[in-house]
Amino acid sequence: MIVWKDEVKEKIMNEKNKLSVKRILVIGSWAKEQITIEHLSRNPGIEIFSYMDILNPGIIPMLKGYQIGNFHDISAIVKYAKDQKIDLVIITTASPLSEGLVDELQANHILAFGPVCLAARLEANKEFSRKLLQKYLPSAIPHFEVFDNPQKAIDYAEKLDWQVAVKPIGLTEGLGVRVFGDQLKNENEVKKYIRKIINNRIGGSSKVIIEEKIEGEEFTIQCFVHGEHILPTPAVQDFKKLLCKEKGPNTASMGSISQKGHLLHFMEEKDYETALEIIRITLHGFQKETGITCSGFLYGQFMVTAKGVKLIEYNFRPGDPEWINTLIILKNNLLDVILNLFQGEEQALSFENQATVCKYIVPEGYPEKLYQNLDVNIDKEAIQKIEGISYYYSCGLDSKGKLNVGTERGIAFVAKAPTIEEANEKVEKAISLVKGKFHYRKDIGTKDLIDSKIDHIKRLSR
Repeated sequence: MIVWKDEVKEKIMNEKNKLSVKRILVIGSWAKEQITIEHLSRNPGIEIFSYMDILNPGIIPMLKGYQIGNFHDISAIVKYAKDQKIDLVIITTASPLSEGLVDELQANHILAFGPVCLAARLEANKEFSRKLLQKYLPSAIPHFEVFDNPQKAIDYAEKLDWQVAVKPIGLTEGLGVRVFGDQLKNENEVKKYIRKIINNRIGGSSKVIIEEKIEGEEFTIQCFVHGEHILPTPAVQDFKKLLCKEKGPNTASMGSISQKGHLLHFMEEKDYETALEIIRITLHGFQKETGITCSGFLYGQFMVTAKGVKLIEYNFRPGDPEWINTLIILKNNLLDVILNLFQGEEQALSFENQATVCKYIVPEGYPEKLYQNLDVNIDKEAIQKIEGISYYYSCGLDSKGKLNVGTERGIAFVAKAPTIEEANEKVEKAISLVKGKFHYRKDIGTKDLIDSKIDHIKRLSR
């Protein structure tokens, strides 16, 4: 529940008793923030500010003002919001949410779209979210146990014949989960990683989750949520492997696709509805357990398996790059959607009937080497002539004005078209207009990769 002082409430309510904001602060530095700000900037008379941890060259030109700082410095973020007389704060990055940014903004009577600290645990604490589902919908998750003793964790993994996923409890920038037969090649690597998580407190905790390994195809559904209101978006599939044909190490993501409509090629309507039901039950269970309602962008990652749809994890902020696929076809005014949620108004999301393909170009050596420069030249004029193509920065300018990816990736190129194949052609054409040394996955959006996903699901269902 958000409580405002009377003078604050009067400031953001217009003569029709509707929320009316003029100054918006977006928290985050990367491509998903850039496309969010791009959408918000379509509102005339709105002034947009940003709190970033690096100078994003795609974001800065759209801003009234910005501050560079640490996302863990909650007091600095709140002070900036107060100094700039911000009406609405939109948080799209994880770390400040898990440290209570929304709670502090509410305490200072500043409207914020994002989860309070306890709700952010759905992302920040896998033990918390897993045990919540274990109580309210155990069929939605794989079998798991949580350990703070390395030997007991190893014994459980052996009991499962090493067919396990090994997961830190907390936030790891999407790079903490390792699976037997993939990142973990044998039982010794399983043992070693279990000990490493517990002893080094990877993810900020000396606990580890050992989960049964499941097989299938992953998909993401992102929702706007506020209290009982849940607005789902089309399913997106992202591709975490560095190399073509799903080879190489995991990354934060090398790209993503969405099909025309709201399903992916390998999905059935029941898969989408099951995923939404898992989200609904999760939010209901959370409110029943805590007395707190959820608000923000809820990202559910699911897997279609031979035993039905399973929840992989929640994020309580938009996915990158999945949010890019979503916003590039969203017809609604993003600001109106958020304000209508706060006011409890019934609404429906509308999307262009288009497929999308997004691909990241990254520095050579990623993800083993971080904080690299991405030394490329983009033919911006030529790319602007390609209908339905855009690009967004998940990198920033260093002290010498060079693009540096930090702990992120590079530049995301996204296109929309009637088919995935046509969208892919546009992205490939745009990337061909980039000169320099970089790596990307050429197979994302190709018929061969899509067919391999469909065949995989068919094999599982036999």
